[in-house]
Amino acid sequence: MHDKLIVIIVFLITILTMTVGYSTFATDLNIDGNAEIIGEWNVRIADIKPISVPKGCDAGTPTFSDTKLKFEAKLNKPGDEIIYEVTIENVGTIDAKLQTVVFLEEPEGTEAINYETTSLSENLNVGEKTTFNIIVTYLDVPTPPTKTTKTLTGIIEYVQN
Repeated sequence: MHDKLIVIIVFLITILTMTVGYSTFATDLNIDGNAEIIGEWNVRIADIKPISVPKGCDAGTPTFSDTKLKFEAKLNKPGDEIIYEVTIENVGTIDAKLQTVVFLEEPEGTEAINYETTSLSENLNVGEKTTFNIIVTYLDVPTPPTKTTKTLTGIIEYVQN
């Protein structure tokens, strides 16, 4: 029994020595981190202006905000065409690329009015501008239209490049 007690005591002393030795050579490393997004996304409509208005027509006073624009074209006779130039700019700090362009004409509107748009730049890097045209035309149709208006709705979507 005496031998067993000596073995147990030696064993406990060994474990105690190892524990003290480990804690003497162990170090806790604390890491604190923080991440912040500092890039600014800001692709916006910068301008809309009529660049071609035939005599007798009225391009109105187009209005715009950063993300919306509105115009009211008044056409006089078949063949008349008003052209609006729209400017889009990237004033943020992140390059952009064109994702989607969708223009839909009101299906119940007159067939005598046609909308057409020119293409946009695929990439819009920081500090760059791009322009496109919206062309509104009074078509020559076989009979005078009974409905005299047609609405255009469009979505232009840029995403991070």
